[in-house]
Amino acid sequence: MDLGEVKIAVGINVDIIKGIVTHLYATEVIPSSFEFGDIQIQINEPTIEVREPATNNARIGLHITGEFKNGDSDASPFDIWMKLRPFVRSVSGSSPVAALSVDEVEEATPEDIGGLVGTFATGLIDDILQNMDIPIYNSLIGGIEGSVFEEDEIPNRSTWNTDFYLGATSQIEHVQVGFPPGQPQNPQVNNSTMLDTTPALIATLALPGESAQMPENHSIVPENTGIQIIISRDAMDTVLAKKAEEKVGESIEGATINAMQMSMHDLGIEISGEAEKSGATIEWDGVLLLFFRKFYNVKGSIRWHDGFVNVFTSGIDVDVDIPWYIKLLRAFLFVLGPIGWILDATLIAPKISEADEAPDLVRGAFREEVGEALRDMIGNVGGLSGEDEVPFMDFGQDSWVLNGHYTHSILAFSGLNRDEIDNVEHDVFEIEGAHGSSVGMINLASGYRLHPEELGRLLKKGIMEIPNVHGVEADYGFYVRTNPNDDTTDNLVDPLEIHTD
Repeated sequence: MDLGEVKIAVGINVDIIKGIVTHLYATEVIPSSFEFGDIQIQINEPTIEVREPATNNARIGLHITGEFKNGDSDASPFDIWMKLRPFVRSVSGSSPVAALSVDEVEEATPEDIGGLVGTFATGLIDDILQNMDIPIYNSLIGGIEGSVFEEDEIPNRSTWNTDFYLGATSQIEHVQVGFPPGQPQNPQVNNSTMLDTTPALIATLALPGESAQMPENHSIVPENTGIQIIISRDAMDTVLAKKAEEKVGESIEGATINAMQMSMHDLGIEISGEAEKSGATIEWDGVLLLFFRKFYNVKGSIRWHDGFVNVFTSGIDVDVDIPWYIKLLRAFLFVLGPIGWILDATLIAPKISEADEAPDLVRGAFREEVGEALRDMIGNVGGLSGEDEVPFMDFGQDSWVLNGHYTHSILAFSGLNRDEIDNVEHDVFEIEGAHGSSVGMINLASGYRLHPEELGRLLKKGIMEIPNVHGVEADYGFYVRTNPNDDTTDNLVDPLEIHTD
């Protein structure tokens, strides 16, 4: 993957914007009708669309249909397509923000009526878009500026180079890392897959004086993913080197750090160092591997948690085997800030199996910051109607290291999303007195693949609407249930597959 001079890139699936627009129509922020004198306009639910998504001419727009009536004349249907322009809005003395505005009415049918409606709609939509600025760059800059510049030389955040554009569909490489039996110090690619990407709004960040444009401006968001965050190898190396340097001379767990080096490996993080404790010198050297943990099995049943990164340390050669080393390493990772969150998995353990017992979850680098930026934006939009903010929900999905770049995928949904169940993947359950089939994963017609816990939360929150099902909150979590009726054929699990002992 070639990021050019970009330090951090964040991709936002167009589906997130689509869900916000649907919500705004359902809550009448975008009105279903309005009048100007004798002119009456009825608007159907508008949709966000991407045209020519795989080309250099990919563009995002708002498709609006409805009926136009002037006085006593018969109603006439109209169809307009408004092109939207992603851009970076400057904020004096502060970090810029990602923004959208109406660029032009690209199509209007019929030309006279559609053009008139387009003029009205442009003002309405632009007023709404003014409240949809995404304050994403402030947190991204804050995550790396202290490692790039000396404290008294940090430039104004308004001088950083940024870009915000629609990324055309392409592919992104996904790798699964492992190592030969008994050789954790020699990581290797066990499997490599090219994932198709979906149209996405891409926010990029580069140092002052460097280019924030990625080569070819492709989308980095895999299909059926909400948000994709990529931290470049260069940015990771800069932060790791700076923080490692700051630890030299410190004492942790009674050991004085004499040397510490960290940098990215193609498939993980290289770490070496030396510490002195009780007159003895301890040295370590090797590669940290990062494994994303989300699903685990209990008696054949797929269980879920929000996802965390487990740091696998067995590939590091330490010349002594004492527990304080793990505490030292974790204490070091803790100070890395947002980038450190991908490293400190609250459980740094030589045994991967221990990941299932991790008491806490790590949400990935900048996931909280990006989520908060989107929440700020949709909170402002929700305020237009005086209602509660537009709902937003995200779940950890995946992460991997690719040629030294750190990538993190997040499932994210906002507003209102209408969908249907395409099929249900079944697993098994086993409890005292009963056993049989249970719902493992749910595939939606849109292509998203969700665990019942995820879909249950989305349904309960009102972010997702699916015919004949609803979300239920129970003491042990959320799940999906069909609406009560006498038809067993629409059950998520065939009743005949549930057995009592």
